[in-house]
Amino acid sequence: MSGPLDGIRVLDMGAFGVGPQSCGMLGLLGADVVRIEPDYGDGCMKILPSISGMGTTYLGAHHNSRSIILGLKNEADKKIAYKLIENVDVIIENRRVGAMDRLGFGYKDAAKINPGIIYISSAAWGHAGPLLKYGGADNFIQAMSGFASLNGQPGGPPEWLRFVTLVDNTGSVAIVQAALVALVYRERTGKGQYVDMDEFSSCLFMQSTRIAEYFADKKTPAPMGNETTKVCPSKAYLTQDKKHLLISALTRRQWVNLCTALEMKELIDDERFSTNNARLQRREEVNDLIQEKIQDKPLVWWRWQLGRHKAAHSPVRDVSDIVQDPDIVDNKYIVTLPSAYGDLKHAAGPWRFSETPLNDMKAPPYMDADRDYVFSLLNGKRPRLEAKQAGGPPLKGLRVIDLTQGISGPICTAQLGSLGAEVVKVERGEGDYSRDWGPKVNGESGIFLQLNHDKKSVVIDYGAPEGLDILRDLVRTADVFIEDLKPGEAESLGFGYDDLTRLKKDLVYCSLYPGGDRGPFLDMEATELEIQGMSGMMRWLGQLDMEPVRIGADLYSSVAGMLTFNALMAAIYNKIKRHRGERIITSRLAVAMYLLHHGIIPMSGVDFWRGYWATGPYDFAATGFKAKDKPIMFGMMTRGEEQARVTFEKFCKEVGLGDKLSDTNFVEKSYRTLGMGRDIQEVKPIFEEAFKNWEAEKLVDLIDKCGGLAGMLLTYPELFGEPLHGQVVANRMVVEQEHPRAGRIRLINNPWRHAETVAEIRLPAPALGEHTAEVLAAIGYPKERIAALKETGAIK
Repeated sequence: MSGPLDGIRVLDMGAFGVGPQSCGMLGLLGADVVRIEPDYGDGCMKILPSISGMGTTYLGAHHNSRSIILGLKNEADKKIAYKLIENVDVIIENRRVGAMDRLGFGYKDAAKINPGIIYISSAAWGHAGPLLKYGGADNFIQAMSGFASLNGQPGGPPEWLRFVTLVDNTGSVAIVQAALVALVYRERTGKGQYVDMDEFSSCLFMQSTRIAEYFADKKTPAPMGNETTKVCPSKAYLTQDKKHLLISALTRRQWVNLCTALEMKELIDDERFSTNNARLQRREEVNDLIQEKIQDKPLVWWRWQLGRHKAAHSPVRDVSDIVQDPDIVDNKYIVTLPSAYGDLKHAAGPWRFSETPLNDMKAPPYMDADRDYVFSLLNGKRPRLEAKQAGGPPLKGLRVIDLTQGISGPICTAQLGSLGAEVVKVERGEGDYSRDWGPKVNGESGIFLQLNHDKKSVVIDYGAPEGLDILRDLVRTADVFIEDLKPGEAESLGFGYDDLTRLKKDLVYCSLYPGGDRGPFLDMEATELEIQGMSGMMRWLGQLDMEPVRIGADLYSSVAGMLTFNALMAAIYNKIKRHRGERIITSRLAVAMYLLHHGIIPMSGVDFWRGYWATGPYDFAATGFKAKDKPIMFGMMTRGEEQARVTFEKFCKEVGLGDKLSDTNFVEKSYRTLGMGRDIQEVKPIFEEAFKNWEAEKLVDLIDKCGGLAGMLLTYPELFGEPLHGQVVANRMVVEQEHPRAGRIRLINNPWRHAETVAEIRLPAPALGEHTAEVLAAIGYPKERIAALKETGAIK
């Protein structure tokens, strides 16, 4: 084994995708993962498509683990499992609420055996609250978290993302966050603990930028097709050969590059278009000007032209294109893995560690393949834990130098700040461009407030020699340095990894790029839209005969921040334990490829062309089923086909469709559905005719009573208006804060709840340069020097 978590052992007692995939990520980071496979198998094994008879969802979720079959209702097997618990550091489970307690494997049971255990329990909705009564799965959480309400064509109905593990994937990322936080806390205090998790909360956290907009202006967000509230231009334009090309320009550099490529240099400094906010005010005019240019030449020309001028752009790609892209393969974003089921195309991990190399991606073994290895662990004992300090925030005493802006980096560093780290946000000139994003609260950007709590702002002109010296002095006092400049830019300015580790040997240094640091990705410019198009994810929204639809949430930007947090926390754990620094490289494109892995694996060659991972990119738009007041999404398969038939028959009788049960075509196209796909499109009018007199909530309750799964579409006012939705309250996902300029504001909280209080949003987002003098004084700069540096413009 290798990686920063070398020596940590994780016990996977989860089901389906959420728990197992989080364990796989911990395995990539160096942990030894042992999965207890139920004696009846896992539900993912039967989800189509399949490869050599095994569901590809299972193959994607269970990477980097070992396998043993144990029946937890069997006394002999229970004894083995209890013995195994003595020898692990972390347990992760995501079964129905209360299931592990009933089996005798809840937190209290595990803690009696192993007091230092970190026990993470993740439910669909949480462990308390009004939604607890419902079963949960990805598409139902999409509905009731507000996620689906953001997607769709302008003026059209909201759309569900047909990539039905996105919520699960985000939940897995959040579980890894929670595990790493708990490991750092335990390393410092000697204490294990229980951690309460759920996918509903992690889905809200992933939407935090959009929710921040709602908190700021109380306007219900509507689907915008392939556009966004924050950036103009950022849209799909139609080329001469009738292909869609995604183009954006957020920063000044991107606008200059785009205007140059389009031979519209006269618009660069035109006051009507020279800033992003000015362009947002003239969105239609901007789009018309660009469309007039783009429609004059084919896609191939614009790829050349925009590429040579480094303008942010991308086609809307298919997964089948991506797996054959030599640049993706050369960067090892997609790898081919030998497995018991044949060679598999698989996404690689989203990070690269140079000092402590990570484990390679490994395909799941046959069930029970590692029984002998697991038995060899049973006579061991985990080392006794010793408390090194009292409780409190786990990162107290650590200093983070943050040279990031926008969404990804700031999400990561805000989370570090909420754990007690002193985060020094180093800005330059007019500062982080997200300060200018609307809507605003008393002049303060709602998005900036959400992403930059628990930080101190200093303004340093680090492009000048005096400013560079100041930045280096800060680094001498720091533990972590993170930047999101273009590849090579930090090095050219004199604060690359080699430069700074000469000042601080055990520095953890992280670079967060758009595309990566190799090949053509080196110079890539991209916003959220282009990453969505490059990744193939946009094919799981909309449909082929319509304009492409983007995910309304800032998906990749947000999850890239969450995964960067995971990398940094793993490195911080290693630094505390072994006094080692680290060099980390990640990118939003690498993150996108990792999140897409359930779509990539079927490109290895599936047994039959069935299942959402195969058919999803080519299906109809999924708009749910209209009820009397709002749409719902439903499905009947919770355990297997036999159960689904019985549940479906019961439901049809209750809802007034009993006479349709004699229609074989109707039954066969309906009972297995998750509410999406071509088959359901054919019978959808039949359901909607029956549903038109049912209120959505009563219909969801009926489906649940019959044994199925369902969720109704909830909007932001229903979730975050007055009063807050009960589930949001139960999960403590909204905190209030008094801001010195914005007044009383609301923020989305971290998506984990540790029994030992480790995280708290404390400090309001800073004004530009608010803490420059304070921070420099704290590292020994006298008042006179600080005043002189202000005079020269080196600081503000």
